[in-house]
Amino acid sequence: MEFSEEEARQDRKILSQRGWTLEYSINFTSTAGKIDRSDVADLNSVRPVFAFHGFARPLEDFIPILPLWPEDCAFISVHLPHHGKSGPDTNSKKLDDPIEPKDLLALLTEVAKSEGLRINHFDLLGYSIGGRIALSLIALEPKKWKRIVLLAPDGLKKSPFYGLTVHTLLGKAIWFAIDRNSPLVLRWANQLNRRKLISSHMHAFIAFHLSSHAMRMMVWNGWRTHRKCWPSHRKVLSAFESFEGTVDIFFGDHDRIIPVKNGHRLRKITQHLPHVRFHSIPTGHGMLREETLQLIIQRTFKP
Repeated sequence: MEFSEEEARQDRKILSQRGWTLEYSINFTSTAGKIDRSDVADLNSVRPVFAFHGFARPLEDFIPILPLWPEDCAFISVHLPHHGKSGPDTNSKKLDDPIEPKDLLALLTEVAKSEGLRINHFDLLGYSIGGRIALSLIALEPKKWKRIVLLAPDGLKKSPFYGLTVHTLLGKAIWFAIDRNSPLVLRWANQLNRRKLISSHMHAFIAFHLSSHAMRMMVWNGWRTHRKCWPSHRKVLSAFESFEGTVDIFFGDHDRIIPVKNGHRLRKITQHLPHVRFHSIPTGHGMLREETLQLIIQRTFKP
């Protein structure tokens, strides 16, 4: 699905390999802020930064961070599968086929290669579900990355409903029953909210994800496609122990989607690693606003 208004879209590119299509945009930054590609004397001298957005969001969400990123880099925002034009090749795959982390990493490497960039020592930025995708790539090949920034990362706590829906036939039957009976489900949600049996936040969450058949199928296919991108805490710890760069993980003090407590276990088991830093910042789940990003950049790149 498309989540960006046409006039707001950046110059997007397409790469298709391994049965998958990735849509992405590329911009260049320097110590002085965003620059044009023509101002880069040596493409091989800038480090690629791959950025993954949140669920049901466009890759353009990262536009505000471009003038703030204080290093020479090629900033590559990638649409996750089932966002924009990214997704499986339906001639060889089903819509809900899982993408393997190794295939996604190979695709990113090909993107860098096709753009004339170095193909090792990437930086990685992941927001919300994009943080979970990032963690799966770190766990797969930790020495591939130099700087890692995770914003309200998903994947540190799995809800029972997600596990049931994505991994069982019963869950599939329940989700498609919800799809067929969505007006009734939404009426129930309205009643529960009026009686204060569910929060207004949960009510809005349900209403958004059940808003149309297209959205309900996007939720189904998106959840299913990323089901193998969920590394265990043990694998993440092992990766961080062999990782040679810096890791900065941010949680919002007022985030009700990915609360601070979701990171407690990972923080506890990595407390012996000085290069893994956890940050709590005064925000909710929406971290990609300029004033919040300024704080994130300040903490990430502090001396």
